[in-house]
Amino acid sequence: MDDKGDINVDAEMDAEKILAIFRFSALEKNMISSFGIQRDLFLPFLLSLKSGGSWSYAAEEAKSIAVKDVITYYDEDNMAGYTLEKIYLFIDPEIIKEEGVVFRLEKCGEREERELVERPYRITLRAKRVIFAEVNPGLKEIRIRELHKKTILLKGTPAYSAAHELEHLEKGGVKGTPIWKFEYVKDQ
Repeated sequence: MDDKGDINVDAEMDAEKILAIFRFSALEKNMISSFGIQRDLFLPFLLSLKSGGSWSYAAEEAKSIAVKDVITYYDEDNMAGYTLEKIYLFIDPEIIKEEGVVFRLEKCGEREERELVERPYRITLRAKRVIFAEVNPGLKEIRIRELHKKTILLKGTPAYSAAHELEHLEKGGVKGTPIWKFEYVKDQ
């Protein structure tokens, strides 16, 4: 309100935003509780959903990783589409099988430059529990469920991401060759 007692439009907008955030947070809390999983194990999922990317978390008694995959659907006739995000939350994941080798550049955490690392092209993970979400920006929906199967094959980007997050859990950090060890080659 201003000096005359009129409602300030900016404050009203802020109040609406705060109420929307509280509503979303309450829905999120109920969703997490519905799975009966230790709340902090959902942190990688929440970070993936809100900040993007893949994440990992470890406590003394359990660990979890969230791995994100994206698929863009585009209608050429309407010239419109959306990118569906698939997020897998693995509780106590373990590697069953790795196939292939892909050399790629990755940036991790606080590091200033990307580093060259080797990742498997395919990775098969087994977990005690697998929670799967599809985030559809076109519908503004987050559909989430627990998968019955406990073994998942990932390939390409999700496989690289899973390997990266598992390296965090196993070794604490990701080690590679810094990009400043590359050489520039000028084509003629």
